[in-house]
Amino acid sequence: MYFWSKTDEWDMTEKYNYELYEMFNDSDIVVHIKVKRLAWAGYLMRMSDERTLKKIFNTKPDGTRSVGRQKLRWEDGVAQDTHILGVKRWKNAALNRDEWAELLKDAKVHQGLSSQ
Repeated sequence: MYFWSKTDEWDMTEKYNYELYEMFNDSDIVVHIKVKRLAWAGYLMRMSDERTLKKIFNTKPDGTRSVGRQKLRWEDGVAQDTHILGVKRWKNAALNRDEWAELLKDAKVHQGLSSQ
């Protein structure tokens, strides 16, 4: 995995898992990344519809997808994580900031997120 690290200057180097664990001082980096993705998804859903980023998120690309196993989208990962947490209709849940904050607290300690 490549990760930007700030030392004396910006450099992009390949980091191994143990280096990432040391950088974040966290026992499970996967859960940390998934919680950040869920937090960003909540922010995106509460964003006004006129914002360009929201328009890009809601558009469907033209054309067909390639044959074989379909590539997962970012939104598919969010849907999978919220399914593991037992949330139905995550887009509606994300509109309520307090409910979404409670979901993020639960996600930090949920054992199922780290295994997926």
